[in-house]
Amino acid sequence: MDQGNTYARPPFNNPAADIVVRSRDGVNFRVRSAIVAEASPIFSDMFEIPQPAFDGSPESPDHLDGKPVVEVEEDHRTLDHLLRLCYPTADPELSALGDVRAVLAAALKYEMEEAVVLMKKALLGFVSQQPLSVWASACILRLGDETRVAANALIDHEDQLPREPPPELQDISSAEYFRLIKFLRARGNVGEQFSFYEPGSQDTLTKRSRSDSHHKPSSIEYRHDRPFVDILCRSSDGREFLTHKIILCTASPILKDRILNLPPPTAPALPVLQLDVLGAPFSSLLEICYPCDNSPEIGELPIAHAVEMARIAQTLKMHLLIKRLRYDAFSWHKVRKPMETYLLASNVGLTDIANDALGFIHSDPLQWGYVPEMEVTSATAYHRLIVNRLDTVAVAAKLTASATPRARGAQKAASDAS
Repeated sequence: MDQGNTYARPPFNNPAADIVVRSRDGVNFRVRSAIVAEASPIFSDMFEIPQPAFDGSPESPDHLDGKPVVEVEEDHRTLDHLLRLCYPTADPELSALGDVRAVLAAALKYEMEEAVVLMKKALLGFVSQQPLSVWASACILRLGDETRVAANALIDHEDQLPREPPPELQDISSAEYFRLIKFLRARGNVGEQFSFYEPGSQDTLTKRSRSDSHHKPSSIEYRHDRPFVDILCRSSDGREFLTHKIILCTASPILKDRILNLPPPTAPALPVLQLDVLGAPFSSLLEICYPCDNSPEIGELPIAHAVEMARIAQTLKMHLLIKRLRYDAFSWHKVRKPMETYLLASNVGLTDIANDALGFIHSDPLQWGYVPEMEVTSATAYHRLIVNRLDTVAVAAKLTASATPRARGAQKAASDAS
């Protein structure tokens, strides 16, 4: 065996196998193609693709030990579990929900019917202990029946949602979580057409969103007519900005370090600073770096645009610009569109801006209705909002209970007895 290669554990290290399946992380599985092809029509098609002729070289990337190599996207752990479901060997015992989800995703991808059935059953085996995580996993995999089973297990238990969002919520949208809360409040009486992971007639814009949809805020574009430019900034989408080193260095210590480490340009060309940012929000951000008499109306920028500007400013440590955006742009948005502001800011880690908006979401979050921003933000943010409001209701209930005449009487009797 070539010491430079890593082979899977038995039975997938048998030299008698006729093909090698290589995982994403470089582990080689020697398999009998007839067994795997029988379990998966996708693998069957992959095995039938003509392979380059083996030239006898041990360094051939297409062959290993003279056997053709098929590369897949799964890591070796997932691939090992998946192949054991195909082979005449003991099925793997999966004790972690994450492993079940990964294997089920692969089984669905490769159309392995028996493996799909077994992994769906394994997924639902976690419902009693982790109903929210199972529901989110089923949403990720677009499993209609399983999402319903897990959601039904959550009815009457909304007040017992885990305080910390499970990791699966990061991979689904706030819109899906919003529809889950609607499902729970309706006790599952939502009709056969209801879907957690597809927008439907049940998702309607709030009056606030509809009235704002006709508002066309002004945009801020960087002015390219400034003299004495000495550096060119290029965004990730190819937009170019002729600007000044002193402005960039004053605004951001990150840009200052980048500029100081640029190689000297070939005269008469300007030095080029390549930035991993989109051009539109950076254009606005760059413009407000410049002092001018006619200050741009950043409070009228679209909320998503303002959030992306703030995210870039935070990444580049433009602290003064973050403060300006927070108090000029978001002082309007957090009042008029607190839900949208909270979701978008939370989604990119703008905690201060998100918390400012959170203070304006006073009532039950479900009453704010559906907003389009839910489709592009992680369910983690909406989960934290729901938990926050549940905590608020619980505290208010305790305060109300302690203020009743009976409670006050009991407190006085206890005080007198002491």
